[in-house]
Amino acid sequence: MERSIERRRTIRIRRSALTAAKLGDLDRPSIKIAETLDELSQAFKLIYAEYNSQGYISAQHPKQMLYSVYNFLPKTCVFIFQSFKDVISTISYTPDTKLFGVPMDSLYKSELDGLRVQGRKIVEIGSLATERSVRGKNVVMYLYKAVINYAFLTRVNDLCLMVNPKHVRFYSDIMLCEQLGEEKFYEAVNAPAVAMRVNFDTYQEKLREVYGDSDFETDLASFFLKMNYSSVDPDIEAIDVERNQLLDYDAARDLLMHKPTILEGLTQKQYEYIERMYHKAIYVPSMVA
Repeated sequence: MERSIERRRTIRIRRSALTAAKLGDLDRPSIKIAETLDELSQAFKLIYAEYNSQGYISAQHPKQMLYSVYNFLPKTCVFIFQSFKDVISTISYTPDTKLFGVPMDSLYKSELDGLRVQGRKIVEIGSLATERSVRGKNVVMYLYKAVINYAFLTRVNDLCLMVNPKHVRFYSDIMLCEQLGEEKFYEAVNAPAVAMRVNFDTYQEKLREVYGDSDFETDLASFFLKMNYSSVDPDIEAIDVERNQLLDYDAARDLLMHKPTILEGLTQKQYEYIERMYHKAIYVPSMVA
């Protein structure tokens, strides 16, 4: 069985050349955390377009953007891959908080609570979307590389995600994720989901064990674990790199104005937190008229 998995893994990586750089015709390709209203809007429109094409959108948005209250939390990151100033791929990174939890609590709270009681630092990744025209260029793998490095630097224990059952084999065989929860129906996107996680306590060791003897074409260990050709430095303090920044006023006002329902369904304490952090953006004339 293990040999069969190893063979599938090697063949799949070779055929798709997952780690190969295919970015030559992109204009100044770069990866960053979205900060401006334009960057966020582009990312949210790309997510909306992708989810809508898959039949995951039930409630239409007038601006055709998909985002949630979690995007207003200071440690949430929207990673974007850009070709010059055009967002061509994105993935969201949502650290766990006592007040809000993470989005997948709606389906897998008991499984996540099992990690929380151990004092583990949890992050959920999701809202992955890529422009169809660049899907053969491996931009998603570079986003994963950025997320994995960021997770290591900020001392994350578990990187959690929900995937469609048809993608479970890729995440288990190739990305070396573990299944966290059984398949459930995710009503928000009208599709089934499976909870998975990466245990960062052992992930470096696992990557090197599985990929360490591979040739460069299949060496995901080197691809993920090296940053600027140097191994991730274990002495870098998490506080130096972890984002902890609210949305700026213009971004918060625009996003709240176009989706005021984002505040519906919050607990009293959650609403009070958003109100306290963004009161100037919430109480604008266009929203209280």
